[in-house]
Amino acid sequence: MSAPAVEPEPLVVIVTATKRPRNLQRIPMAVSQVKARSLEMSGSEQIEELSKVVPALTVIQGDTPANSAYSLRGIGTVAYSISAEPSVLVQVDDVPAMFQARSFMDMTDVDRIEILRGPQNTLYGRSASGGAVNIMTAGPTKEFTASLTNVMTSDEERRVSFHTSGPAANDLYFRVAVNLGDYAGSVKNLTLNKTVNGYTSQSLRTKLLWSPSRQTQALLTAWYSHNRTTCCAYALYEIPDGATLNPDGGPVEEGQDVFLKDIMPGEHNRTLHQDTRTFADLLDGGASLKFDHIFGGGFRFSSVSTVTDFRMRDQIDSDGGVIPNYATRQISAGRLSQSDYDNLLNVEPRFANFTTQGNVQFGTYHSSGKTQEFRLLSPADPFRYMVGVFVADHEVSLESARGPAFRQHRWNALATNRDADLFGQIDWTFQPRNSLSVGARSQHKTIGYRFDDLLAGASFSGEHKETANSYRASLQHTSDQDDTLYVALATGFKGAAFDLTSGFNQDRADRGPARPETTKSIEAGWRVRNTKGDYANLSVFRVDYENFQSQAADYDASTDFLTNIDEVRTQGVEFDAFRRMSPDWRLTLAGHYLDAKVVKYTGAPCYPGQTVAEGCSGAPGRQNLSGRQLPYAPRWKFNVMSDNHFRPDPNHWLVVSSVYRWQSATLMSMNQDPRARQKSFGILDLSAGLHDRGGKYSVTAFVNNVFDTFYVAARQSDGRTNSMSVVQIPARDSARYVGVRMTFSH
Repeated sequence: MSAPAVEPEPLVVIVTATKRPRNLQRIPMAVSQVKARSLEMSGSEQIEELSKVVPALTVIQGDTPANSAYSLRGIGTVAYSISAEPSVLVQVDDVPAMFQARSFMDMTDVDRIEILRGPQNTLYGRSASGGAVNIMTAGPTKEFTASLTNVMTSDEERRVSFHTSGPAANDLYFRVAVNLGDYAGSVKNLTLNKTVNGYTSQSLRTKLLWSPSRQTQALLTAWYSHNRTTCCAYALYEIPDGATLNPDGGPVEEGQDVFLKDIMPGEHNRTLHQDTRTFADLLDGGASLKFDHIFGGGFRFSSVSTVTDFRMRDQIDSDGGVIPNYATRQISAGRLSQSDYDNLLNVEPRFANFTTQGNVQFGTYHSSGKTQEFRLLSPADPFRYMVGVFVADHEVSLESARGPAFRQHRWNALATNRDADLFGQIDWTFQPRNSLSVGARSQHKTIGYRFDDLLAGASFSGEHKETANSYRASLQHTSDQDDTLYVALATGFKGAAFDLTSGFNQDRADRGPARPETTKSIEAGWRVRNTKGDYANLSVFRVDYENFQSQAADYDASTDFLTNIDEVRTQGVEFDAFRRMSPDWRLTLAGHYLDAKVVKYTGAPCYPGQTVAEGCSGAPGRQNLSGRQLPYAPRWKFNVMSDNHFRPDPNHWLVVSSVYRWQSATLMSMNQDPRARQKSFGILDLSAGLHDRGGKYSVTAFVNNVFDTFYVAARQSDGRTNSMSVVQIPARDSARYVGVRMTFSH
């Protein structure tokens, strides 16, 4: 019998999580590998959809990519300040996304993805205190190949991807991958008669590999990507009876007959009124050069150099609805002075285009950086080691403006970050079945900032230096049956961050940056794999974070600020397993039980409408969140993938696949607003594909969200509309849709 068109699960899975190719079963940490086939089965076309196949990963959806984040094991930093680091590092082909918005781009020509859970500072440095997501794209091939894939869906998504690869000259190989996508969206803006929360994307990735010998090779990669998204507009989920549109609490209001016309707030609401477009326009480009040379009996020297440039413009309708001539009405009511209004137009003329509408917020971001990493790896002997140096120079600027009707601001900010790190790891197999690993990293960081408040005519600047050391140690044992047991201890670190957001003033400058975040982790695991390739992995963990950085929303004062939570803790059990039920039927299961909670946080802002009986007291209102659950951290989460192969005739394979994922109820608000809650849900996706035995073509029909189960990517209190209203963002696949995927290969 011929091999199926879909590549079988290999008996040995090789990953590079430790920056040295190793058998996945022998790595003493919680690591998952996702192949391109699994992404195709789950319909994961964009990076934020990875949570479909990795239960530990959650995407925290904000109103713009700059305010969104990834979370692993319940740990993710949502921070409006451009100075704050992410908690989860995302890198593509060894190129780190040092500014979080850069990671919300298309996945082009992906080969595999490795997800490393828990603190990874020892080998990955900054932005990895909660974990790391390594995306590896396909490389050049020695034989000529070409492939064209077209995806069309019933909810108006279109994607076309093309790649070609092969020899360019003696010892020189190339690969070119192009991806085009378009999706209308999941929400309807009735005012502008447009579907929103969609995207249009174009991306190009090129690779040139020089390989004169088995000992030496150099890989040059260049990329360009342009995404324009109309995400993320919020639809009303809940609003009190008789409430008016009153975004700033002033005397100007709009009745429900205007801002709720043809809208029915509720769990399944997908409609809204906005007189201003909400969008984000992202441009990402750069290049990397990776050089490897093996010498002296097996020593490997590696150099990775990167240059990146990222730009983003976004626009947000900040009044939450439609308020005609709001600025003029505010001036007439005495809420807004004519001089303040004129001053804003003087420093930001764009607001003149919005004088007949309500309020809008603009952002213009520019992130640029250079990194250099050198690594020396010893031969794979019983005693082996790696030493490395990493340096980075990165800066992010933001020009932000809001107005013209209320909460005016116009400011420019610049955040700089320089890193100089030393790291290393020793692995010692001191007995045939026992080994010890010890790693360390010393980080030397210098962060600086400049903040220019153009309306107040004030400027601030400062610099902060810090040195931090991270460690990792693990002990593992391999049994006679090749099962692996391990226990690992690790520490982590995330640097200080200046709160470069609206409201920055002399008081914030004097307070200095939010304190660095430190991490302590303990993890134990068990891995087993049989001769057929079946495996089962189990890990138990506890991670404590001190001075956890978090964005806080003070609804009483109508302001947001970056703060430190004294201590948070995430602990639980994770599992994943693969079994070949028969020669043509494979089953994969993954999931977790997670207890992610605040250990100590006594001065947290209250949620809107919270009473004294509910724990809110003082002015402004404060509550004690000690012992409460972290947001975006469902206790239970799992998915099951099934792949069945049938042989309808000698020249074809029919592959029938199903993916079911389920998660328990999720709170989506740090301040514990009970209305910002997503109830438990499960989603079933089905597909059937006909594959040519020779791999020349395949046609796959799929149905995503078979049972038409509605769920949201975000739900939160919304002071823009009314202090007691709640808004939501329906998820991309929160309604059933069908599609077809066609691939032609040479």
